[in-house]
Amino acid sequence: MALPIASIPVLTGEVARRFEAEAQANYEKFLNRTPEEEKAVRERYDRGIERVRKMLAKSHLDRL
Repeated sequence: MALPIASIPVLTGEVARRFEAEAQANYEKFLNRTPEEEKAVRERYDRGIERVRKMLAKSHLDRL
């Protein structure tokens, strides 16, 4: 038995304009980060990667 295909939501009108404006503002903010913000982002990323590495080491997936 086939499953019904879910409809894909589409933004229109004012909602679409607001979404586009917010996305553009976030992108510009990303492009214009200060060195301090870049450093903070890099540190968060490095901590996250280290957590993932620790979890993978404990998972013993290499033994499969």
